[in-house]
Amino acid sequence: MPKSTTIYSGWGWDEVTASAVLATALLRKGYRIYVEFPSPSERKGLLIAKSYAVGISHKDGAILQDSVSIQYIPERKLGVVLRYDSSGRSDLIMRFSNVGSLTETMMEYVETLNERVELPEQILNDIRAINAGEHDKVSKIGRLMLRALKVNYNSKKFRQFMYSFMMEIIKSKTLKPSEELLKENEKFEKAIKLADEIIKRREYIQYDKLKVIVISSKFNRDIIKNNYPLLKPVTYDILMKVCRKDGVAILVQETELGHTIRVCLYRRDVSFVKVISAIPKEMSEKLNIVLRGNHIIIKFRDPKESTLDNVLDVVDVIANAIVLQLRAVEQQKSRKERRRR
Repeated sequence: MPKSTTIYSGWGWDEVTASAVLATALLRKGYRIYVEFPSPSERKGLLIAKSYAVGISHKDGAILQDSVSIQYIPERKLGVVLRYDSSGRSDLIMRFSNVGSLTETMMEYVETLNERVELPEQILNDIRAINAGEHDKVSKIGRLMLRALKVNYNSKKFRQFMYSFMMEIIKSKTLKPSEELLKENEKFEKAIKLADEIIKRREYIQYDKLKVIVISSKFNRDIIKNNYPLLKPVTYDILMKVCRKDGVAILVQETELGHTIRVCLYRRDVSFVKVISAIPKEMSEKLNIVLRGNHIIIKFRDPKESTLDNVLDVVDVIANAIVLQLRAVEQQKSRKERRRR
């Protein structure tokens, strides 16, 4: 009777591809393989016993016993392999330096099992670019992969497709896109066209020159409310398109835990500090406010309070604070121009 094991995989292309590499190696060794794709919320308290975890560890809230976890630390370009004992204690048993992804880490790891699994260099390059957020560097098939994942980000079923797609690439060593990948890309293109129509028709809230994009099934604009499932995967794309053009924009997005706010700021003459300090204390005490690069991400601490109306009250404060700064910049420019005359 063949040996069997389960691979618990993370949700990105890198994690799923790495899982396909591991599965290929273990299948060659006569194992019967089961693959699970627990969502981020399902990992909390998840018991992983006598199995492999790919891109998942105790830091995600999972409980690992008598298992092996393969991880990638991007800022250090370091792959690590942890072995967990029956009590859940972990030991670092391997490290792989100067690797570009979890997939490359896994390719190194399976060689220690006396197996060699190869992937087309283009796939490896695409995964590196996707991980780094350098989406302009991906190939045609990488772009299809990225768009399909965006449209299906919350779908477990799509993870199974991703896994099967990568298993086929490993087996055939060809990069022909599948019908499903092309079909999901068409959904993405349809969503982007709809997003362009929303901007063209000004289906957003405007504060002077500042645009507030609201993507929510509760929003009182039919084009958004009726197409919310299609628009949801491209909300970030909509925000970035507006922000790159205007230098500043606000997104209100419906999530599983209510509504969140994301402020995108590319203008150096608008201060994040002034925006945040404009929020009254009694309001800010209810919020989690995080700075991430050129963005402010704001959520209510209690998801029950994250109604669209409550979030729009916060937006009103933030938007007016930004508008005041923009007007001050314009006034300063006008004074300088008058002096030159």
